[in-house]
Amino acid sequence: MKLESADDIIVKPSNQQPTHSLQNRAPPTSIQLIKQVTVAIYPTAVCHYKGYTYVGCSNGAVDRIDERGQVIPSFIKLTTRVTGVIAHEDRLYTLMYGGGGPPYTVYVHDLSGQQLHSWIHEDIGNFSARALAVINSELIITDRTNKRFTFYTLTGERVRDVSCDLIYNDYLTICQAGDNSILVAYYHCGYPELYRVNLTTGIIEWRSDRLCHPIGVLMHSKNYALVTSLNGKQVKIWIQNVDSGKYTPNCFLTPRNDKTSKQSVTIN
Repeated sequence: MKLESADDIIVKPSNQQPTHSLQNRAPPTSIQLIKQVTVAIYPTAVCHYKGYTYVGCSNGAVDRIDERGQVIPSFIKLTTRVTGVIAHEDRLYTLMYGGGGPPYTVYVHDLSGQQLHSWIHEDIGNFSARALAVINSELIITDRTNKRFTFYTLTGERVRDVSCDLIYNDYLTICQAGDNSILVAYYHCGYPELYRVNLTTGIIEWRSDRLCHPIGVLMHSKNYALVTSLNGKQVKIWIQNVDSGKYTPNCFLTPRNDKTSKQSVTIN
């Protein structure tokens, strides 16, 4: 597992929106490898919060990594595959695929690892990659079975649903894009697309199909997102204008293994 930084923002395999308040900022111009950390099993979701990195794993564990790279295995231990983990106001929200049990379960823990809440999320899709977000103190999770976003309070009370025909594919990831919209990235072979969706109406505000297999999306600032794409073994981090939906062709960051070097890009 590699942790990268673009300026002061962590970019991770399942990209998680920053936990600090987003501001208008210039796009990043370089990326540098900070450290490489080995975890015991395949990581499926990652978020960074208050100096710790929380890694959801395919065996149901959430490992915790401190800034020195020290790993606490199974800091939180669940039962099956963790498909998403995010942090908000000193709480960790974990989405777990149930396998032969309930379709999905949401767990809420405090930062000591103590479980506070849990509830069932009715979606029978067999795979989900970081398909949850917190916006305006509501937890939003995709429901691909019914093609909609489901909104919950932070303790699990179902608030409302917003229909969206985009929400049907197992291979998607989402992140906040303002107070009333969300970015949806598909990375299924043959359908590489990124959308901005209005959360009141479910209407698509813009669509981009120029990125090859987007596997994660992260808000860098109010006006720019970083989109990770995978083409074969090559990983690129594209710079996407969130307001217009445009990205700069041939303008991307490529992670390197050399800790002493940074790769710079030109922003046109």
